[in-house]
Amino acid sequence: MRTLRNPEQRHNPKSLPARLLNAVSAIASRFSRHVSETDGAELLEFALALPMILVMVAGLLDFARAYNIKQKLANAVREGARYQSTETADITLSNPASVQTLRDDVVNYLTNAGLDTSFIGTALTYNPAPGVCTGTYYTTTGTSSVNYGLEVERCVPVVDASGVSIQSTRVTLYYPYDWTFGFNNIIKLMLPSSTFSNPIRIQTDATISNFS
Repeated sequence: MRTLRNPEQRHNPKSLPARLLNAVSAIASRFSRHVSETDGAELLEFALALPMILVMVAGLLDFARAYNIKQKLANAVREGARYQSTETADITLSNPASVQTLRDDVVNYLTNAGLDTSFIGTALTYNPAPGVCTGTYYTTTGTSSVNYGLEVERCVPVVDASGVSIQSTRVTLYYPYDWTFGFNNIIKLMLPSSTFSNPIRIQTDATISNFS
């Protein structure tokens, strides 16, 4: 009589789960390694791109804000020059009242526009000499020797299209702009040797012919 082989001798029930477990473990290990390698590559790409992204975002925000401020300054000096060009009677005086009025009007305009006006000085320095007739309300910020504030030039020669020199008024604002979003520091992530002063000076002026 032929003796039947015990199935357990051909297929050990204990060895099959072990082999399956090993196979699943091997597949999981390969998948995990693939995911880890993919994540690592993505993390590397992100780490390389992050400084550029930060510079672009900070630059966009800071320069957009600076542009907005410059527009407000431009409106203020234009209105100031328009007013001062009609007040020529006190050009030769040592302390012309019209310049003080101009200063107050500019401060009020900028205040209503939401800007800090502490950069405009309160004491007038005026030179009534012919060809000069310039008044300033200057301040300085921090340890910088750069002047900020308001300058009013009341006898600026401007040559028109026909070659005639016309006495004009030029009003200039020198505004200290702080890097609100930190562009001056973030740019160093890409350009370590770069130097951006803080604040920087935004200059805006307007010139209008005098009505004399």
